[in-house]
Amino acid sequence: MIFLHFSKEIERKGLEYYNKLADATQIREIAGIFRYLAREEKRHYEIFESWEKEGVLPPVENSGISKHATTAFEVLSEHFKTAGVPAINHGDAYEKALEFENKSIRFYTEALNGIEVSDESQRAILESIIDQEKTHARLITSLMEFQRHPGEWLENVEWRHAEKY
Repeated sequence: MIFLHFSKEIERKGLEYYNKLADATQIREIAGIFRYLAREEKRHYEIFESWEKEGVLPPVENSGISKHATTAFEVLSEHFKTAGVPAINHGDAYEKALEFENKSIRFYTEALNGIEVSDESQRAILESIIDQEKTHARLITSLMEFQRHPGEWLENVEWRHAEKY
């Protein structure tokens, strides 16, 4: 199925990109967020691979990324308040990451609404992956916002009350 081939490619590229960002950043908390996102992309890749090879879909589990990200942002904010946070010059990198996430959301949504996915269990798995990709996009948007206004970030209640998955 062409859909699964492209899905795996999207996730593989995301995995590589997030690992590259994690390796490039000197800020431990941000590197941790990127590593977490890389693990998420790997998990999605493995789901699509299993779907392609075996026709069997493993469950999409709650990874807890929302809680992990909130903790990381709280630590970053505390560092900023006490010692200042060095410039986080990842603007273009965040834009590209957001582009990756939005591309996957569009592609999976089109597949869901098209004829590529007809089985109900496949539809449920794909809906879960779409929800997770949306959470990733919100996380990247939050990183961008933190970069612009690190001292005010915790006042932004949007992330702190984001839907957990």
